[in-house]
Amino acid sequence: MSASSPAPPPPPLPLTTTTAAAAAAARRPQQQSAPAPSSSSSSSSRMPALLEPHVARGPLARDEGSLTVVTWVQGASANWLVLRYLYTLLGGGGGGGGGGRGVSGDENVGSGVVLVSFMRDARFWADGCARLGMDLDALRRSGRFSFVDGLTSLYAPPAGTAGRNEHDGVIVGDDGTTSAIQTQVEAAMARLAPQSKKTLILDGLDAYVATTTTTTIPVNGSSSAFSDADSLLMRLRENAHSTLVTLAADEPLIRAAVRQQQQQQQGTTTTAATTTTTGLERKQAALVLGQAHAADQVVSLRRLDTGAAADVSGVLRVATKRAAGDGGGDGDAQEEDELLYHVSGDGTVRVFERGA
Repeated sequence: MSASSPAPPPPPLPLTTTTAAAAAAARRPQQQSAPAPSSSSSSSSRMPALLEPHVARGPLARDEGSLTVVTWVQGASANWLVLRYLYTLLGGGGGGGGGGRGVSGDENVGSGVVLVSFMRDARFWADGCARLGMDLDALRRSGRFSFVDGLTSLYAPPAGTAGRNEHDGVIVGDDGTTSAIQTQVEAAMARLAPQSKKTLILDGLDAYVATTTTTTIPVNGSSSAFSDADSLLMRLRENAHSTLVTLAADEPLIRAAVRQQQQQQQGTTTTAATTTTTGLERKQAALVLGQAHAADQVVSLRRLDTGAAADVSGVLRVATKRAAGDGGGDGDAQEEDELLYHVSGDGTVRVFERGA
């Protein structure tokens, strides 16, 4: 019986081998079709897409003689936004008059920036620009960037040159008059490439006004710090292709202007408004509102009306006057946009619409 029985069939291949081979074959097309990392993701984090039309193609980069005013409040700082303007003008933000793709190449030789800061030192701006891929030292050497320090020595004796770039301008204590500031800014502009379009950025001009007594900044016999700053800004703009100014617009600082406007609407005198507000409020309100009315673009940063949120840092509102030929009609016509933004701890910024 056992001799006549048929031989048993050979054992089947192990299931694990077949399964592994099939899985490997299935993975190959997926690996080949996976897209390569895109460079647009890094550029979009440096210049958010919704922000680009207002910054990279706005009046500052486009229009000669234009004035851009950026207002901010406590809890909604303008630092990150000024860095994006610098990126547009110096680092190839992708539009307007800023120009090219490199931060030290020849594509951007047409643009140069003078940054005057009364709120932050050179190290702060160098670190912020480095996060966006810009080397301010290289830009200095190429005649693309110049810095004027209006913070570290304005209200204290100079602490020496340690940690300071030898090519930076410095506004020093007793010399912190409008004439001295103008001299430093003009010297900084002279350090830029001769044929470059010179953009002037004034960070915290209102801080200078608020901390300066009338005895230290006499101009044409005026006793008003506001009129001195206003006159200074007008003189500086004459030598610049375009200008950006950052100003604090917290409600307590501009309360004087609001009260005065309300009393004028009610037909009462403005004497009460003058006596119930401080000189700081009056100077700040006059400076902020005066420059906002003269500006070609006003970018306002504020906190959420509903309070703090984990994924929203604040609200960005842009009002831009329509240029001639854009169908603006009268001179008061303007385009407005309101967006939300979130600034991460590493400095990256996301700008998005409500409900996105």
